[in-house]
Amino acid sequence: MKKILIISIATIIFSSVVGRLYASDVNIQNINSKYQKLTSGKDYSQNSVIVSSKSKNFDGAKVINVNNNIKIVDKPKNENYKTFLTSLIANKSVSSVSPNYIRHFASLPNNVDINLQKNLFDINAPVVDNSGFSQSLGGSSNIKVAVLDSGVEYQTYTNPLTGTTYSQSPALSQTNIVDPYNALAQYQGDTQDLYDPYDSVGHGTFVTGVIASGTNNDASGSQEYGVAGIAFNVSIMPIKVGNSSGIPLSAELLGIQWAINNHANIINMSFTGSTPNTQEENMVEQAISDGIIVVASSGNEGTSSIDYPAGYPNVIAVGATNSQNALTSYSNYGCSSLGNCQTLVAPVGYNNPLVYQQSYAGFGSGSVSGYSNFANQYAAGTSFSAPQVTAAVALYESKYGIQPLNVIENALEQSSTNIGNANEFGYGLLNVNAMLSQNNGQNNTSAYNILSSSGGVYSEGGIPNYGSMQSINQNYGSVVDISETSNNLGYYILTQNGSVYTFGNAQFYGSMYNISNPPDRNSVAIVPTPNGGGYYILTQDGAVYTFGNAQFYGSLYNIPSSAIPDRNPVAFAITPDGGGYYILTQNGSVYTFGNAQFYGSVYNIPNAPVKTSVTLKVTQNDLGYYLLTQDGAIYTFGNAQFYGSMYNINPSAVPSNIPVDLLLTNDNIGYYILERDGAIYTFGDANYSGSIYGINSVSVSG
Repeated sequence: MKKILIISIATIIFSSVVGRLYASDVNIQNINSKYQKLTSGKDYSQNSVIVSSKSKNFDGAKVINVNNNIKIVDKPKNENYKTFLTSLIANKSVSSVSPNYIRHFASLPNNVDINLQKNLFDINAPVVDNSGFSQSLGGSSNIKVAVLDSGVEYQTYTNPLTGTTYSQSPALSQTNIVDPYNALAQYQGDTQDLYDPYDSVGHGTFVTGVIASGTNNDASGSQEYGVAGIAFNVSIMPIKVGNSSGIPLSAELLGIQWAINNHANIINMSFTGSTPNTQEENMVEQAISDGIIVVASSGNEGTSSIDYPAGYPNVIAVGATNSQNALTSYSNYGCSSLGNCQTLVAPVGYNNPLVYQQSYAGFGSGSVSGYSNFANQYAAGTSFSAPQVTAAVALYESKYGIQPLNVIENALEQSSTNIGNANEFGYGLLNVNAMLSQNNGQNNTSAYNILSSSGGVYSEGGIPNYGSMQSINQNYGSVVDISETSNNLGYYILTQNGSVYTFGNAQFYGSMYNISNPPDRNSVAIVPTPNGGGYYILTQDGAVYTFGNAQFYGSLYNIPSSAIPDRNPVAFAITPDGGGYYILTQNGSVYTFGNAQFYGSVYNIPNAPVKTSVTLKVTQNDLGYYLLTQDGAIYTFGNAQFYGSMYNINPSAVPSNIPVDLLLTNDNIGYYILERDGAIYTFGDANYSGSIYGINSVSVSG
């Protein structure tokens, strides 16, 4: 995350009234002093406390687990709050204590009826560029954006406790919704509303609309609801964490955990508080380490220090500019006390054309007139700059696949428009189309899918899971291979009988199972073409079958037996340009077809301990390849670099030592080895993101 050593540095935030959160690392000394420090001048609930502790029992108090360490402890009804909090401060089983602070939305009520959605033109959003409207501009539904907010009115819902009906926002009637949750209800013990994140404020509905309002243009280019979403095809995970009273820290923590558990790709947090909190920082750090991109508002106090959660390391912190490309008077800027700095800015305005979206009538002027009356209206605040960046990241991952944080940050840095000093503007003004042209040539190398022999797909490192053979109720035969689509938004699973199963955005073009009377239907590998318009299937007799736009260049089946020492294929690899391919046989021979270049093989190496081969992988520049043998050894050919192998690990330290697959990092300076027992071993710069040790495994892809 961008860090700038300048006198004052700040970011954008969530509300005109900002909750104060205080760092909750405390030593068990001077308890009364600690109590004063934690509570004096702070906005917090006196019904519960947040603790970090492995303990499960706190003198009979009700406990809600956020995760194994962070817990929400309810105050007993007859106990004084100060007594309750100080007892937890003194509790030796508690490593950290915090009042249940209240965050607030980073919006500034305003209602200015000027040009519609000027911000979309300012950020060069695809939906309003000059190339013409199409549904493809809205991204992919495989990208999941968690909106932690006041709720989202994506449906009509009647609260069973109050009888109040919350109507569906017309602008969100066609928005893709996944895994909705009411974390505020969980914290409050309201089990009836756990999966109904109704919006009693309008803030979350507005924020969601900025990202994904349904956008349906007729031939003349008019929009059905008068508003457009930037990434209108992506999926929204609505998570209610607050209401008109603000956002309790407890609900926020539960909401982040829900987003992590349900594999969100991006989290948007349009709310802020002025001071950090240990438990909040830990949860944000956990989300980021799981591969989730976290975007947050910098704050609305106009100070030279950004608020939290935007201020935590590696959070994308977003400030607000006006129509003159100046920082708004309310936008925070600079860096936080923890060293995270303003990442970039997005246009919101102030008494200029503001962000225009649909929410409850009156929302833009600071009051809500019922929960069934919707209107298109303007609003200001860094609450509405953050979702513009969230939507841009969603479009980027829709185009290039799930990306690590450094790739997203680099794309933002390279594409944003420089409009002033980095202390105020970070990388500059968001430019979505320019960002989408920043192809880093990478997909996420710290995330991967492992295919078990039973057909289960296990997703590690935050990569999306689109389903598995275990969910298909039929006799599909033994699974043999899993392969990602070119944009990492889907995958194929191949079974031994030649059947091809598609998940996510993977397209079906045919299979061996559908071919009448092939010489051999037993299949070995499936590999998509680089442009995703087809795939190859390799069969056990050495034949290569092409589907979709895949081109045939020859196969082992067409080579006379007298000319080759082995016709038992074990792996298939394609050149990066799709103009050729390699076939590896069991004895370590490498055969090249089309423009594939031969650099050597294990078969040609004298005295190799084991020549029996498992798989072959080609470097991205097509100037070399790796070959994995059954003893765990890695052999490098051409420009492929050696970083270590299972063969070099003490056998007593390797439970299985039966390698079954190899996965290269996209920068070609590291790789993963998958063992039959599901263990993943990393070499070079490959980042370990988990394994399925103890489960029989056959393939890894990413």
